[in-house]
Amino acid sequence: MGARISLTSRELKKWIRNPVQLFITLIQPLFWILLFGSAFDITKLIPSNIPGGSSLIMNSFFMGAKNYISFLTPGMLAIMGLFSAMFSGMSIIWDRRFGYLSKLIVAPIPRDSIILSKVFSSMVKAIVQSSILLLIAILVPNGLVLSSSFNILDLLLLFLILSMLIMGFSSLFSVIVIRVKKMETLMAITNLLNLPLMFASTAMFPSAIMPSWLKNVVNYNPISWAANSMRVLVLQGSIQWSSIINDLFYLFIFDVIMIIIVFIVSKYGFEE
Repeated sequence: MGARISLTSRELKKWIRNPVQLFITLIQPLFWILLFGSAFDITKLIPSNIPGGSSLIMNSFFMGAKNYISFLTPGMLAIMGLFSAMFSGMSIIWDRRFGYLSKLIVAPIPRDSIILSKVFSSMVKAIVQSSILLLIAILVPNGLVLSSSFNILDLLLLFLILSMLIMGFSSLFSVIVIRVKKMETLMAITNLLNLPLMFASTAMFPSAIMPSWLKNVVNYNPISWAANSMRVLVLQGSIQWSSIINDLFYLFIFDVIMIIIVFIVSKYGFEE
């Protein structure tokens, strides 16, 4: 446990002491909300001359969100978690390039702590980013409208769901990086995975407007599980707890599988 805490602390210190990376962390959520919220706002296509048409469509397809940013924000949190997980794997490449990974491999510490430190630090970073993103989403014009029952418990549950998503994907990307030695190869793999994961999910659009073949893919995407459950908390509050149980269970199984793979691969798969 001591090795995991020390290595996690090292990762967070690197993040805090890098002013450029810290600035990007703070400003990135603003761009995501403003640009994605404007460019993909399909609610503007709803005819204004249909009596009750807008509220009917928002309730039917957008889970009762007052506007598109309210629907989009939980999805942006899930996407942000995906990218945070991706970058956690990239840091292993740099550790290998500068020789630090070789020192960790021969050190008397559990090898899984090398990966888990990346996972835990990504979770902390994402919670900081998500807090900023939520605040910005609330403050922008026509921004996020929280449920009247939203409380501190809902916020903590939201952070838990985001952490579960990051744990699974950060473990996945870190396991991939263990066997990859070139940054170019890693970038090719992550680009191959990121876009399908992002667009084949309910992060930006409701599944109800997607073709039937895509709905089947969306239903098995961890990003959809996280986005849907966080969306329930933000728009309806934890009073709808029963509607997110399945998503939380699927995320838990996803995390368990990935952590088991981390322990197996970290024991037998590391190469200097």
